[in-house]
Amino acid sequence: MPLSRRGLIGLAVSGSLAALTEAAALGGGRAARDVRRGHFRAIVIGSGFGGSVTALRLGQAGVDTLVLERGREWPVAPEPHLFGSAHGITDTMFWRRGTTRWPAMLPVPVRPGAGVMEVAQEDGLDIACAAAVGGGSVVYTGVTLAPPRRYFEALYPAALSYEAFHRKWFPKVRAMLGATPMPDDVYRSAPFTHSRLWDRQLHRAGFRTSALDSTFDWAVIRAELAGTAPLSATVGNSDFGCGNGAKKSLTRSYLPAALATGHVRLRALHEVIALQRGRRGGYRVEVRRLDTTGTVLETLELSCDMLFLAAGTLNTNRLLVAARERGDLPDLPAAVGTGFGDNGDQLNLRSQPLAFHGGSQGAPSASAAFLHREFELPLLVENWVLPTYQATPAVATFAMTVDHDHRGSFRYEPATGRVRLADWTPGKSAAAAQAVTAYSGRVAAANPGTLPVTINNPYPFTAHPVGGCAIGRCTDLSGRVHGHRGLYVVDGSLLPGNVGGANPSLTIAALAEHALAGIVTAGG
Repeated sequence: MPLSRRGLIGLAVSGSLAALTEAAALGGGRAARDVRRGHFRAIVIGSGFGGSVTALRLGQAGVDTLVLERGREWPVAPEPHLFGSAHGITDTMFWRRGTTRWPAMLPVPVRPGAGVMEVAQEDGLDIACAAAVGGGSVVYTGVTLAPPRRYFEALYPAALSYEAFHRKWFPKVRAMLGATPMPDDVYRSAPFTHSRLWDRQLHRAGFRTSALDSTFDWAVIRAELAGTAPLSATVGNSDFGCGNGAKKSLTRSYLPAALATGHVRLRALHEVIALQRGRRGGYRVEVRRLDTTGTVLETLELSCDMLFLAAGTLNTNRLLVAARERGDLPDLPAAVGTGFGDNGDQLNLRSQPLAFHGGSQGAPSASAAFLHREFELPLLVENWVLPTYQATPAVATFAMTVDHDHRGSFRYEPATGRVRLADWTPGKSAAAAQAVTAYSGRVAAANPGTLPVTINNPYPFTAHPVGGCAIGRCTDLSGRVHGHRGLYVVDGSLLPGNVGGANPSLTIAALAEHALAGIVTAGG
C-alpha cells in the first residue's frame, strides 16, 4: 500500500528516514531487499544535492536503486545543539579529525569519529565537505541562488542552454526545496540587526543588495524568536547543522520522496572506498560499513549496472582518480581529476565598534550584492555570520569570485594509496582575496567609524569545492562519463571549477535534474 502524502511529510519532518525506508519496504517495493543481496540496477554514492535528485528520479522511473552514504542520519531532536558549535564543541562535529579546524575556531582536541563535517587539509587549501544523510544541505547556509547568465554561458558548453535552466531546472529545484526569501518580520528582529547593518553599510558604499532565497524554515526561526524552540539558527549555530529542524534539508524533500517510491533504499554509515569494472559488465563497489564512531564493522562488495557518483567533489575525485591510476577503471578520461576550483571562496570580517550589532547574530543569509565590474574579479558578496564573533561589533561577509583561471588537479600517491590535491598554491587564492579586501576597504571608507583593517581567513579555505570531472569535457551533458557505459557523475565535480558567482547547491541540483531527465528518457 503506497504511503500517503501526509505520511510522507510526517516522517520527513520527524527526521525518520529510516522509518520511511521500512514503511516503503513493508509496502512490498524492491527497497525491501537487503543490501547484502549484492546486485542492484543502480547504486548512487552520496545523498547530497546530486545524489538525492538522482535517487528520486530513478525511483520514480521504477529503477531498483541503492543510495550509499558514509555519514550518519541526524534526525530532528529536542537537543538545542545536536551537532555542536563554536561555543559547544562536540565529537560529532568533524569527520575523523582529532583536532577542530574551522574558520575563527580555536584548535581543540576532539575524539575522531563519524562527525558531520570533513575538513581535508590539502596542500595550500582546506576543503570542507559534509558527511551526513542529506549531504551539504545539513551544513550549508541555505542560500539557493542561480549564477548570472553571463557567467553560466562563459563556463558551460553552448548546448547547455541557460534559458532552459532559467525557465525549467532552477525553478523545479527551488520548488522542491521550498526556497523563499527571509520574511520581513524575521529580518527586522533583534538577531538580524547585523544583517540590516550589513545592508546599510553596502548601500552607503553605493552597492545595491537584494534578498536571497533560502531553505531555512521560517516557522522554526519564528519559534526560536518566540522562545518555543531551542536556539540554534538565531544565535548563529548552523555551520554544523541545526538540530531543531531550522533547515529544510534534503531529508525533508528529495530523500523522503525517493524512499516513498518503494524502489529506493538508503544505507547510512556505508563508506565506498573503491570502484571496479564488474566481471560480467557493470561495476563493483567496495563498501565499509561503519558504526557511529566511524569504526569499520565489515567490508562488503556490491555490484550494479548503473553507477552514479554523487559523493561530493572531493570524494568523487578521490574515487575516480584512484580507480584510474590503480588500473581498476584504467580507461577513464585523462581529464578526470583536473580543473578543480575553490569557487573563489573568501571570508571577511569588518568591524564598526560604535554601531549596534545585536545581542546575537542569526545564521541565515538575508541578502547579497553582485559586484560585476568594481574590482579585479567579479564578486558575489553575502551577509554572513561567524559564531565566534557574534558578540563582537563586527559583520561578516562570505564572498564568491568569478575566477576562470585558477585551477588544481587531484593526483594519486602510490606510496600511500591516497589521492591529494597536488598543485594548489596560496597564489591561486590571492586574486580572490585581493578583490574581497578591496571591496571591504571601499565599504569601510563609506562608513565612518569602521575600522580600516579588515581580517581575512588566515588560511585558504573553501566550503564550495567544484570541478574535476567537468561536464562536456569528462562527461556528456547528462553526466555520462566518456567511454564508460553506465557510469555517471551527478555532483559538484561536473561544475568547471567555478559556479559563476553563486553558491553551488542550486546549480548542482539543477544539473542533476537535467541529467536524470535525459538518462531516464534514454533508458541509461
